[in-house]
Amino acid sequence: MKRMSEEARLMIVARRLQGMSIPEISRETGMAKTTIQRYVKHVPISQEARRLLREKQGGGKERALGLRENSLERAKGLIGEINTRDTLFLLIGLYWGEGTKKDFSVINSDPNLLVAFLGCLDDMGIPRERISLSLRLHADISEPHACQFWSRTLNVPASRINRVEIIKGKKKGKLQYGMCRIRVRSGIRERLVIQSAIQLIGKEASKRVLSA
Repeated sequence: MKRMSEEARLMIVARRLQGMSIPEISRETGMAKTTIQRYVKHVPISQEARRLLREKQGGGKERALGLRENSLERAKGLIGEINTRDTLFLLIGLYWGEGTKKDFSVINSDPNLLVAFLGCLDDMGIPRERISLSLRLHADISEPHACQFWSRTLNVPASRINRVEIIKGKKKGKLQYGMCRIRVRSGIRERLVIQSAIQLIGKEASKRVLSA
């Protein structure tokens, strides 16, 4: 690794003492952010410089918040009002991507995805009495807390959780409450309809791709 000259190092430190952020110093000097970070990590800066850095960070957060709000409004405009046909396509997509092929079920760790799947089942006219849950948990996850979380989140009685599988090892990533499987009991007819729809959509998509 090429050693940085003392002149370049002093220039970086001086910019930091002025209250410049790492991205700003990188843009001005053309040096990598990781390199700059290594040299400014222990640089003591004044309260005024700290204030400037906090304002810049706050501005970045405000811009990010504004971008999310604009994206949300754009998404609302693109989606419009959701009807039964829309939820059917959503159900097809969820089962296609996350479903198991031997029965009519979906397993995931994302509560929003599973709530959406359950809502689609409601729109399809499948009664909640035919819904059962099963959990897959790492050994360090509290089983009672996980059961309570999924029961409350999905508005399904805890008595419908008919199986809890414990996996050796610690939880990873965002699996705070493990994975939950939503299964439709005696769902072979609905599953065959969804699988048939997947075949039709796949054929239509293939035609469009080949004709492009």
